[in-house]
Amino acid sequence: MKAIKTIRASEWWGYKVAPLLAIGYATAMKSGKSLVEASPYLLYIMLAMALGAAYVSVINDITDMEDDLAIGKKNRMAGVRPSRRWIFPAVALFLGAAYTASFFPHVLIMALAVMPWIAFSCYSIPPIRLKKRGIWGVLADASGAHLFTSLFVVASVSHYMGQPMDWIWFSAVGLWALLYGMRGILWHMFFDRENDIASGTPTYATGVAPSLFRTREWAILGVEMIALGVMLWRIGKPLPVVSLIFYLLFVAASWRKLEFRIVVILMPPGYPYPYLIFLADFYQVFLPLSLLMWGSLAFRNDWIVLFAHVALFWFSIYRVLRFAWHIAKAPGPEASRS
Repeated sequence: MKAIKTIRASEWWGYKVAPLLAIGYATAMKSGKSLVEASPYLLYIMLAMALGAAYVSVINDITDMEDDLAIGKKNRMAGVRPSRRWIFPAVALFLGAAYTASFFPHVLIMALAVMPWIAFSCYSIPPIRLKKRGIWGVLADASGAHLFTSLFVVASVSHYMGQPMDWIWFSAVGLWALLYGMRGILWHMFFDRENDIASGTPTYATGVAPSLFRTREWAILGVEMIALGVMLWRIGKPLPVVSLIFYLLFVAASWRKLEFRIVVILMPPGYPYPYLIFLADFYQVFLPLSLLMWGSLAFRNDWIVLFAHVALFWFSIYRVLRFAWHIAKAPGPEASRS
């Protein structure tokens, strides 16, 4: 349990791995084959993504330690002896190199496998430390967490399933991943803005007034949704579209009956309050489950993959179901004020 806390698994497992698996499911389904055939390779991808995410979490804590301690912010690596702090990143880099080498001689797949490690190292580690270099930090984090990893999934799953690359799908996934990744890191930067100002950490968010960023967040979301629309078109299955409609109804009901705030990037004033980051639950829960359900209708054995996914990401699914239950029971804001 201590190791899980050290690598901050709760902060990336459901939030980053589940959407990547959804991309893997959708790519594999293009082959017309059962997802059971793709499941060994998807497991291989998932373990590699977990290793990379753990590496990122540890080096972020190590390189942020001085700034965190200066403002009294908790840092998990502060309690680890200095001689041991870099052991895990070194082991992770060695395993990551071995993982990348396993794709030889496929140059595109190898390049996409190694780029997230480079992007995150440049984001965190001095003297480059792009985190403190404005928009470059935003692009580095978004590229490492979402862009290169998503494109790696598309390229490698296509190769594993023996299907030609769908370059429209590849491009749409890349654009979607970059924009969604930018929303994620910008949300984090603006959420931490006051702490970064107090510690003297010059991130993109410390140099931009939130009031001036409102139009930019809607532009980012707009392009992301266009890319998502192209992705759903290339998937070519009705159930993901139906699941998006149900998700939008879920968001509307959460706002109306539970009075949740719907967040694009910037948190409205007055936090803490219940909120939803727009489309996050769709990518983490609705989309992968809709793909797995469609696969299960086409191939009987795909139920195995569906049950495995639910077991691995049960908490995210449970959280959505719990909100849905509260929505069903809630009388609505008008009734509660009468």
